[in-house]
Amino acid sequence: MAAVITAQMPCRLACRPPAYRMSRSALVCRAEAGNEEQREAERQFGGDAQPQWQQQGQEQHRFAEQPMTFTPDLDFPPVLVQDWRAFRARLVAMEGGQTARAVGLQLGREERWAHLLAQPERGCLLVARPRPGLGMFANTVILLLEHEDGEGSSGLILNMPTPLLINNLGLEEDIADAFRHCPLFIGGPVTKNLLHVLHGRRDVEGALEIIEGVYAGGVEAASALVRRGEASPKEFMLLSGYSGWGPWQLQAELRQGTWLPVAASQAVIMDCLRESLAWDPAAWDPTWHPTAPPRMGVSNPMPNTEDVKRQCWQRVLSRAGIEPHMLGML
Repeated sequence: MAAVITAQMPCRLACRPPAYRMSRSALVCRAEAGNEEQREAERQFGGDAQPQWQQQGQEQHRFAEQPMTFTPDLDFPPVLVQDWRAFRARLVAMEGGQTARAVGLQLGREERWAHLLAQPERGCLLVARPRPGLGMFANTVILLLEHEDGEGSSGLILNMPTPLLINNLGLEEDIADAFRHCPLFIGGPVTKNLLHVLHGRRDVEGALEIIEGVYAGGVEAASALVRRGEASPKEFMLLSGYSGWGPWQLQAELRQGTWLPVAASQAVIMDCLRESLAWDPAAWDPTWHPTAPPRMGVSNPMPNTEDVKRQCWQRVLSRAGIEPHMLGML
């Protein structure tokens, strides 16, 4: 697989707003090794006088000032109003035939759940359905960072590792040192010279919460935590590029049967990150380097990246109660 961030010449790392429309503070890092269009980031952000995320935040603030109460069924475990995704998961499970009390105990114990959605939403997973012509997206699981039909959607692939290590990409020294032995992941084919980070650390400055306990952005602050010994580099997934859709494009692909939108708990999403991050090419062969020629007697120094993809893909489907052979009936 060709490198998407090259180290042919020293390159500096500049903070830019992400291409997806989220927050100006949700920083990604761009490795610059050549000419740059100075206003690219401004055009990608949209140039709004008042960004959409800011308007939404004000509406949410006004909404939060109005107290909400409800009276649960006596047999239904009480849930916080803010935990609406878990509440919805309980309702979906109950419709599947489980009793309210059993569902509540199960979710309270494991906190691992997933179920199909009628429509995609921010923070959901897009699970690729087996079909010809998917190319790099076969068996992928994408975390949807932003979704609005009329404006487009963006997300990051959770299960596509590469044999490249961060210290071979020519990034800024602080970031390269902090994550030097971490593999680079592919977030998608759009703007491959943008470096994104996913993690579960709320103390990373500049990170944006996608759902409760899952964050994107803040790679410089994350590297500072690692250098100070306050975080492990294995807590962070570094990704090149992102997956993007234009207005209504994702809806068209859903109608074509390309994706299954799945709501998943924070624990299920973090399981995918941990399983993917456990793939370490250097651990299989300490002398391994992506440019090194094959060694005698070592026919396959690394596990197959397709196996890593399929493991996460199958786990999410299993949590949603779907067997891969059933996908043709959905």
